[in-house]
Amino acid sequence: MHAVVLRYFAAVARAGSIRAASEELHVAGSAVSRQIQKLEDELGVQLFERLPNGLRLTQAGIVTLRHAKSTLQEFELLKSELGSLRGEKTGVVRIAPLDSLLVRFLPEQILAFHQANPSVDFRVQSGPHSRIATQVAEGEADIGITFNLARPEDTEFISDVAMPLMAMVSKDHALARLNTVTLTQCAQFNLLLQMDTEPIRSLIEVELSVLERTGRTLVASNNLMMLKPMVEAGAGVAFYTPIGLADGLEKGSIVGVPLEGSRLGGLRLGLLIPRRRQLTHAASAMIDQLSGALAVLGKEWQERIARQARSQ
Repeated sequence: MHAVVLRYFAAVARAGSIRAASEELHVAGSAVSRQIQKLEDELGVQLFERLPNGLRLTQAGIVTLRHAKSTLQEFELLKSELGSLRGEKTGVVRIAPLDSLLVRFLPEQILAFHQANPSVDFRVQSGPHSRIATQVAEGEADIGITFNLARPEDTEFISDVAMPLMAMVSKDHALARLNTVTLTQCAQFNLLLQMDTEPIRSLIEVELSVLERTGRTLVASNNLMMLKPMVEAGAGVAFYTPIGLADGLEKGSIVGVPLEGSRLGGLRLGLLIPRRRQLTHAASAMIDQLSGALAVLGKEWQERIARQARSQ
C-alpha cells in the first residue's frame, strides 16, 4: 500500500540511514532501499543526499516528508475510526517518556490499558525533555511525559502534578537526617549525575557554578539502574524525582530530601500533547488514563514527603 512506502521513507528520514531505519522497522535493509529508490523513481526527484556518514533530506525530500507525515497520520485516524465502528480501540499509541517513568509507572499503565483494549499496540521511546518535546512537535510521538520546561508552541502541557527533583541519598547518609538541603550542601559530597538529561543537568551545573561550588562528579551515566545501587551504597548524591527511585524509597534504602532554594524543587510532571494535530481514539483514551494516574501519583508522593518530614 501507499502507506508502506511512506512509512519506510519517514523512518529513513528520521534515522538518517537505511541501516538504522531497517533496524527500527525490523525489515531487511535491501527492502527499505528498494522502496526508497522506487519512491524517488515514481516522483522523479532525489529525496536524499548520499553522504559518507548517512543520508540527508534534499529540499524535495523535506516537502515529501511533510506529505508523508500528513498521509500517515490520516491513515492512522482512518483505522481508528473503522475500529470505533466495530466498537473497539485499535492502532498504535506512541509515547515519549522520561527514563525514570520506565521503572514502574508506564509499564503499569500500559498493562492496564492493554487489558481493556487488547487491539492497541504501543511504541515507547524514552529520552531527555528536549527530545521528548521535539518528538511530540514533529508528530513522532502522540504523548510525551515530561517536566514543565521550555517546549514548542504547537504543543500543550496538561494534567501536571508537583514532582520535584530531590536529593537522593542512602538511609545512612549525612544528608538523610535533614528536612531540606541546598545544592551547596549536596556539592560537599560526591555527585552521581545523569547524562543526556538536558536541560536538567545544565540547571544543576549552572546553579552550582553560581554558588561557586561544582562538586565532584564521581559517576555520570545515562542509565538510572547504574546509579541506583551507588546511591544505596552511600557513594554520593543523585537528583531524581520520587518516581525514578520509588522501590528504594518504599523499602527505606534510599531517602529523598527536598531541595531548598533551587528551581529544580519546583518542577512539575505532566503530559505533552500536540496542540493542533488530531489524535486517534486510542491515544486520546490513553491521555485520559495517564491524566488520572498522574493525579493519584502526585497526591501519593506529596503525602509521603509530608510523612517523611514529620518523622524527622
